[in-house]
Amino acid sequence: MKRNIILLIVLAVLLIAAWVVKLKSSSNTLANKPLSDFAISDTSSVNKIIITDQTGQRATLERIPGNVLWKLNGKYFAREDAVNMILHTVNRIRIRGNISDAARDNMMKLLVTSGKKVELYTGGNEPAKIYYVGVPTPDHTGTIMLLEIPGIGRSEDPFITHIEGFTGFLSTRFFTNENEWRYTGIFSYPDLAMRKVKIIHQLQPELSLEVLYDGANHFQLNAGYDSATGEFKRAVPQFDTVAVKNLFVQFKKVHVESFLTNLKPEAADSIKKSLPAYSISVESDKGIVTSVDLYLRLAASPEYNEDGTINPWDVGHFWAKTMDDELALAQTYNFGPLVNPLEAYLRK
Repeated sequence: MKRNIILLIVLAVLLIAAWVVKLKSSSNTLANKPLSDFAISDTSSVNKIIITDQTGQRATLERIPGNVLWKLNGKYFAREDAVNMILHTVNRIRIRGNISDAARDNMMKLLVTSGKKVELYTGGNEPAKIYYVGVPTPDHTGTIMLLEIPGIGRSEDPFITHIEGFTGFLSTRFFTNENEWRYTGIFSYPDLAMRKVKIIHQLQPELSLEVLYDGANHFQLNAGYDSATGEFKRAVPQFDTVAVKNLFVQFKKVHVESFLTNLKPEAADSIKKSLPAYSISVESDKGIVTSVDLYLRLAASPEYNEDGTINPWDVGHFWAKTMDDELALAQTYNFGPLVNPLEAYLRK
């Protein structure tokens, strides 16, 4: 009896081993075919990516020499994290399996008529590889894709693709909405290369402040904001140096949440014409000024203050207007610490 059990176990192990060998052999065979080799091993060679969907929306991403950020549609910067995600994907993408013969023709039609087209350039006038990105597999662990290589042709068979070690599908990584692609950074001073910061409380000007920095370790805090001249009248002789330094550190990296506001044009115009709650401006050590206006945002549902009174404003977000007169959604978590009143920097 015990001998039979041992034989069954040995037989099972041999069958599993044979299946693994066959699977690896099949994968290697596919990988050796050019029209099944989706991956680009050297992603530093990728200098342009064009993603087009069936509605006509297009995102064109171009590498900028010497800059970590890529250009989006020739006019904006693109999100660094989203570009890196695509580069990571095209580097590690692998084939998990084939489509069944019964589903092949239908899937080919769907890929060509409703899939996204991804063109990957590596320096030439023609893309090095073109993906047609389709739907996820029913178990949502693979993505139906088709490969085309200019000069070689388009694969006659779609494949199930995936990334080893990742559970999920890949199609959501290739999106086309311009506002979703846009770089969301407003202030970026990782080396604290600033010489002036202004925090204007438009609704209560007496709470405004200005900080001057000489680039070494000397700060000057100014108060007495004159809204008529836009100038500060007096220097504060004694202040909390640590608090002022912490304010400068906040400007190393400040991002809005999204440029996708879903506001109707008339609503956006109304916000822009109103008085902002706060205006923030930073002058770099090279004299370049970057500024943003923050507007109070109505809450979707009533908020309550600690004393039980109703607060009509969204405590989690502002509307932010950039120097290009664009509105964005800004989190209070990121921008709230920047607009503390003057008293937050005075010695207790």
